[in-house]
Amino acid sequence: MEELCGLLQLLSCRLPYIPFFFFLLGTRSAAGRNSIDFAELRRAGRSSGNLAMNSIQNPARGSETSGSEDFNVGDKDAVVIVDHGSRRQESNLVLNDFVEMFRARTGYKIVEPAHMFSQMQELAEPTIKDAFGKCVQQGASRVIVSPYFLSPGRHWKQDIPALAAEASKELSNIPYIVTAPLGLHELMVDIMNDRIKYCLQHAAGNVDECTVCAGTGKCRLYS
Repeated sequence: MEELCGLLQLLSCRLPYIPFFFFLLGTRSAAGRNSIDFAELRRAGRSSGNLAMNSIQNPARGSETSGSEDFNVGDKDAVVIVDHGSRRQESNLVLNDFVEMFRARTGYKIVEPAHMFSQMQELAEPTIKDAFGKCVQQGASRVIVSPYFLSPGRHWKQDIPALAAEASKELSNIPYIVTAPLGLHELMVDIMNDRIKYCLQHAAGNVDECTVCAGTGKCRLYS
């Protein structure tokens, strides 16, 4: 009976946070769920990944991980965060900023950005192969590829696994895993809600542009 009560209590809780998103939510106070201070990140410029992220948070109790030490990221593990890539350099720099934030928040030793790449369509560097190489140079013995994608589409099902396999083969078959994309998660709702509220405040002239819209002038009401 005690085990059943404990299970029901666990199921009634909110889904745990993923460290991948925690930096976005860490600026909220415990008393209320205020909007994220995107303007503060903008003012910090490209060094925003170092804002108030010196303390490393431990995974939340009941997280989606198994909790076993064998499945934690160790000093010899590397994380490669990969997005689609763009011909716009400004878009590619967003991934670099996120990698800095991720590294600072999680404390993982080896974290590298990568962009999708094919012989038919060269988009941006570093490629997945480049990122694998940098990880090995830093002493990695296993590579964790984390897609910076919302949905489990073709890139996640085919392209990224194929590119990761090619990179692994050229590096003496270094072990690797391709994790799930961002997908459905309760915290995605919180993030989108924060974006909506902040952009409406900016349109009303109450706050500066956020880091995403900065310099574009696109965050405004149209009629």
